[in-house]
Amino acid sequence: MRGKSGRANLLRRIEELESRSVDGSGLVPDTPQWLAFWMRQYYLMETGQKHVQLTLDAARAIMNAIPDDYYEDDPERTSASLVERAESAAARR
Repeated sequence: MRGKSGRANLLRRIEELESRSVDGSGLVPDTPQWLAFWMRQYYLMETGQKHVQLTLDAARAIMNAIPDDYYEDDPERTSASLVERAESAAARR
């Protein structure tokens, strides 16, 4: 009997840890799907639409994902193309 209760305790603890490894997006941080979600939220925020409040980790990831000269090459370029690129990368995985 001890083995079953020990296993149940272990499974419960694993579930608790897994639940802590996601943020407000419900996705595992630092995955292509997670970045695509936050890039979409950034785009919505930038365009004045309803969005989820960005987390600090998400803001850092977005800043790291955008090349420094991204807007300098083409002043008409928007973050919408970045969202498309992130979502395309997430779909391939």
